[in-house]
Amino acid sequence: MLVQLLSLLYFMLSAPVVASSYEALFIEAAGLALGIIAILQMKPGNFNITPVPRQNGILISHGIYRIIRHPMYLAQLLVVLALVIDYFSWIRLAVFMLLLINLIFKLHYEERKLIRHFDGYAAYSAKNWKLIPYIF
Repeated sequence: MLVQLLSLLYFMLSAPVVASSYEALFIEAAGLALGIIAILQMKPGNFNITPVPRQNGILISHGIYRIIRHPMYLAQLLVVLALVIDYFSWIRLAVFMLLLINLIFKLHYEERKLIRHFDGYAAYSAKNWKLIPYIF
């Protein structure tokens, strides 16, 4: 979690947080929209900032979660990718790769917790993608 927070903080402080090109702005807006949709569909009472399911949480499998199991992670990656594209440096690319690797490890950890917490999670996860449709 610390790697994720420090990575996001780095991107917020190392360059503007709004993309300057139309292409990157589109990617950034898509990421923001995906994140907002995912949070709204998750419902605030079910949302947890740590990768551990809430004790009284419910499995969300509708809306965007019908297609992608971790849309908030994808949303973060899209927003940051747009900023790497527009304000490129090798350090920013390295931090993006570090964030990507961290989120992949985090989602695998989270999935192990979700399988133990929700009886239907294994069946649910067989029907959709972890992060990127048709790829992963």
